[in-house]
Amino acid sequence: MKAINKLFYTAIVLLLVLVPNACTDHFDELNTNPKLVTDEIIKPELLFTKVLKQSSFEIQNQGRVGEYSGYTSRGDSGQPLTFGDFGPFDNYRDHIVNLSAIIRLTAEDPADVNLNAIARIWKVWVFHRITDSYGDVPYFDAAQSFEDVVISPSYDSQEDIYIDMLNELKEAASQLSTDDELNGFGAADVMFGGDVDSWERFANSLRLRLAMRVRYADESLAQSHITDVLSEPLIVSNDQNAKVTSEGEDFAFLANTNPLYQNFYNGSAGASNATVVGLPITENLDANNDPRTDLLLDPNLDGFFIGRAINMNVEERDAYVSSATRMDEMFLQAEYDFNAFLAAEVSFLRAEAALAGLSSEDEAALFQEGIQLSMEQYGVDPADITTFLGSAAGSLAGTTEEQLEQIIVQKYIALFGDPYEAWAEHRRTGYPRIWIGSLTALDTDNAIPRRSAYPLDEYNLNGANVSSAAGRLDEGDILTSNVWWDAKDGLPFAHPLQGTFPPY
Repeated sequence: MKAINKLFYTAIVLLLVLVPNACTDHFDELNTNPKLVTDEIIKPELLFTKVLKQSSFEIQNQGRVGEYSGYTSRGDSGQPLTFGDFGPFDNYRDHIVNLSAIIRLTAEDPADVNLNAIARIWKVWVFHRITDSYGDVPYFDAAQSFEDVVISPSYDSQEDIYIDMLNELKEAASQLSTDDELNGFGAADVMFGGDVDSWERFANSLRLRLAMRVRYADESLAQSHITDVLSEPLIVSNDQNAKVTSEGEDFAFLANTNPLYQNFYNGSAGASNATVVGLPITENLDANNDPRTDLLLDPNLDGFFIGRAINMNVEERDAYVSSATRMDEMFLQAEYDFNAFLAAEVSFLRAEAALAGLSSEDEAALFQEGIQLSMEQYGVDPADITTFLGSAAGSLAGTTEEQLEQIIVQKYIALFGDPYEAWAEHRRTGYPRIWIGSLTALDTDNAIPRRSAYPLDEYNLNGANVSSAAGRLDEGDILTSNVWWDAKDGLPFAHPLQGTFPPY
């Protein structure tokens, strides 16, 4: 992580040197050419460090998406199920532009083949969170070079975006080379240190995730990629996990530490409210005597694990448990692992694929493998792992749908700290089931939103294209419209205690 600090400062110094001089010399040239920092000046490794660090630090969302995932509940959220833009549209400016620049700058030199491939892979990771949040978004026209910039980019269909992202991952993975003579990111890659084998496993694992994401919308598309990628290297052990680790308490630059650490130990208003955990995660851990419970959560003042429910009215809030469960302190430390992809998730994805008949693997064995990997990640005692795997919660049973619920709930627990992925999986599968309070929420039919609304400034800056995209949604630009891959029948599923209070 110290590489982040060094490279960040180098980038800042570079810009501070270039921009003031450029702004005072050759005014006539500047008046006709507003491109102050040229492609020749840009250093791909500095851009990559910046994007990789900043986008990874955004994984642990404590806002609306954190609440919709059931990982977080905020005491200051007011009416959480109201219309608005809570998605990562700013990632265009913050990340996609820079990744696209890296891809352009490394496209022609054969020695830069690995730099190019790695940037393509991470661009898919960033982009899938954008399109998962909104549906159709600018994709093919987005973030072009200065000479080719599209002022009003078209909104591409999510189906076309997913087809391209899946192909991008396949092509970029095959493009990677272990030739030591090629250029690499090295220390600028604060996730894998430039190791191309790790990036290949990550690309294949991400392709498996995206293939499973589309299984209810286009099973043949899912099947073709699943069949192909299961024969490729995947993230299968915790030492292969894709993660960025923030700096510790001896940090030289505060912004390189865990943002939750910054909030709690630097007086950010409302920080304590923002980190109370939600009911879904606490009930799914506590109900099955899961040995991860004490490791992931701190009990409330009465010694119980009761998370705060979402969307409660005044009467429900007043009658609810007086104190809520909080995240364990490890989530609040300066040094924290921001997990972009875990071996446990790969096992659960493979288990679901097998259960759905999309592979010939053993779903029961993979289900238990995913649980074991997740528990080992957090240091659960091996004896406790064995006991849990021998319990009803640790073995697949019941109908196909009941087994799917088991798989997704265990994946949900394993992904704790990645709200965007948990929210997407809840929308895709219906699990985990989430209890909704009685506060009126007409914007969502008293359910978790199916998407984010488009940003209001898009209607001012790119009105025709965003309006066209909104018109393609089944109900328009509202929170209850389904994105393309959100195609499973019968959703959302009601919580078994829906209509009963309290729900614990």
